[in-house]
Amino acid sequence: MAGRARTSGLLRIAVPVGMALAGLAAAPVARAQEPPVTLPAEALTETLPPDLPPRPRMSLAVGMGATFDPTGFSDGAHAIPSFFAVGGFGDGIAGFDLGAFASSASGRYVSAQGVPVDRLALDAFGVIRPAARVHPDDRRYGYRVLHTVAVELGLGLERDGRSMVAGSRWEVHTGARVEFPLTPAGLPSELRLRLAMRRAIGLYTPEVAVAPQSTQATAVGDSTELYAALAVVF
Repeated sequence: MAGRARTSGLLRIAVPVGMALAGLAAAPVARAQEPPVTLPAEALTETLPPDLPPRPRMSLAVGMGATFDPTGFSDGAHAIPSFFAVGGFGDGIAGFDLGAFASSASGRYVSAQGVPVDRLALDAFGVIRPAARVHPDDRRYGYRVLHTVAVELGLGLERDGRSMVAGSRWEVHTGARVEFPLTPAGLPSELRLRLAMRRAIGLYTPEVAVAPQSTQATAVGDSTELYAALAVVF
């Protein structure tokens, strides 16, 4: 009798425990069979971030050329080697560029020819491409060149000096350019050959002494530069 009582007691404990375990095992199955929750298309559309406008194309150009400068010469303008670097953004109808220009005349000419000045200028200017919207989707080479024809207008600050003596002037930057693509159309970045002209019109005329202790001075006039550069547009 005692054995039967212990057996019935174990059964009374085992049955509720087994039922509880069976319920826990069935719960994930029931949850797995529930249909997924779907959101309406309007709710999904509202949560998407807005499209950002495309980044304007940027460009970097480095080149060499000559400045035709009469300042300091007794026989008219001479071609002086010059260096140019230009960076900017915007490759459509309008853009904005920053440019640096330097000429090196010191030591290149004998005193009988004159005493020229070295020029160093920093310019900020707008770029207008009048033909940028003429057949803009036409990828033929002629139109690709036409789209790059541009005029420049802005302001600059120029330093004009001879070794230890120098002057400076604010100037109006004017210029023009055309670019010849060297890579196929449709690429995310392009390599171009840029031919450009720069003309700086001084807002006033500084005078630079011939030597540190000299009373003779030279009036610094305007100059015209021509140069060729390799430009990367990306």
